[in-house]
Amino acid sequence: MRYLSLVSLAFLLNLSTSVSAEEQTQWHYSLGIHDFVVDEENSHTFGANMSLYIAHQTASDIQLSALLDVYLDVDVDDLDPDHIPVWFKSDYAAIGELYRVNPAFFLGWQVDLQGKRNTVSSVEKQIKLFPALTANYQGQRMLAQLKAGAGYYFLEIDDDVPRTRGYDRGDFGNDGLAYTAMGSFGLDITPKLHMNIAAQTWHDGDAWLEDQYRFDLTYQTNFWAEHSQWVLDIEHTQYNLDHYAKVDVNSPDYLPILPWDNDTLVRFSLVVPW
Repeated sequence: MRYLSLVSLAFLLNLSTSVSAEEQTQWHYSLGIHDFVVDEENSHTFGANMSLYIAHQTASDIQLSALLDVYLDVDVDDLDPDHIPVWFKSDYAAIGELYRVNPAFFLGWQVDLQGKRNTVSSVEKQIKLFPALTANYQGQRMLAQLKAGAGYYFLEIDDDVPRTRGYDRGDFGNDGLAYTAMGSFGLDITPKLHMNIAAQTWHDGDAWLEDQYRFDLTYQTNFWAEHSQWVLDIEHTQYNLDHYAKVDVNSPDYLPILPWDNDTLVRFSLVVPW
C-alpha cells in the first residue's frame, strides 16, 4: 500500500500495513513552501519549511512515529512586531490494535503528543498529550478513523500582542484536563492521487478549547527519488480565547487576548524516502 501524507492521520493509521517485516524503520524528509494565513488581519506570511519523519514497527506490532517540522517565515505583516521568524511543530504517536473485527475493520488505541512553538499568530507554546481509543476502516481504496480520548491540553499565548490589550504575565497560559474527538476519511482518487480530510475538537468539559480541520492531497511520483510524493495540505485552527478573559466575556469592557482567533497553514512540499 502506498505511503500517504506525513501530516495526515490516515498515514498513521496506514502504517500497520505499510511497514513490512523486512523494513522495520522508515525515514522520510520533506522540503516545501508555505503560507500562514490570519484571515481577520488579511495577513499572509510566506516561507520555506523542512521536515523529518521516522516510523518504526516494534516486534509486538506497535507503530511508533515522530515528525518534526521547521518553518522559516518571511515575516512582513508585523502581526507580532517582535516575532522571531522561525517556528516549529512536532507530532509523536504510538498506535496499536486491540481487536480486529474483520480484515477491513479493527478497534485500536493511539497516544498522540503534539506540540507547536512560536507561530506568527502568537502561539508561543502548545502541548497536547492524548491517549485515545480508535475505530478504523481500511478498504482497498478508502481509509476512515474515529477517535476519542482524554488527556492534557496546554496553550500559551506570546506576550507581545496581549500586553497592548491589557494582559500581563500570568494571563497567557491555559492548561488542564481535556477531551478530544476526531474523524478522518481518506480516498484513493486515482492509483497515484490520494485525498484525506479530518476534523478534530478539544473540550475541557465546560467549553470547547480548539477546533482543527485538515485537508491534504498526495501525489505519488518518482521526482527526485523513487516513491517520492508531492503533498498539498491545508490546516485550519480555531481557538477559543474566552478562557483567557480577565472580565466577563459579555462585559462591554471585555477585550480578547488577541485580535484574531484562528489561523490557516497552507503547505506544498516534496516528501522523499531516506
